[in-house]
Amino acid sequence: MSVGSTGSSTGTNGTSSTTGGNTVSSTDQGFNALTSNDFMKLLITELQNQDPTQPMDNSQLLTQLSQMRNLQASVDLDTTLTSLTTSQQLNSGASFLGKTVAGNDANNNSVTGTVTSVLVQNNNATLVLDNGNNQLPLANVTTIAPGS
Repeated sequence: MSVGSTGSSTGTNGTSSTTGGNTVSSTDQGFNALTSNDFMKLLITELQNQDPTQPMDNSQLLTQLSQMRNLQASVDLDTTLTSLTTSQQLNSGASFLGKTVAGNDANNNSVTGTVTSVLVQNNNATLVLDNGNNQLPLANVTTIAPGS
């Protein structure tokens, strides 16, 4: 891939490059630190800043468009899987309604109580217990008993 008007410098902890007024930095993680949005911006910036006197050939353009399409499909798949996982957790949590559960809360304190509701926070289901403000992440449930 070639980009017009690009400068770069390398330091001991990583690299930093300036492309079309945007600065992209990387540390020892390299390309693993790039998100899908970063990659999409990089591809679009490259297309915007290519030298018109030396345009890329059609195969390179098709390759880049294919990469953008594949990236978008990957992002869409990730969004769909996250939604499906959250829905599954909510359904699983609903099966605990009225049952007595025990486990460790988010602060690693032991809690026991009857499940009164289920809520989703940061894509994770949490059981709300009847004994006050106690909440138990679904993943931390260790014991399930019929409701009292």
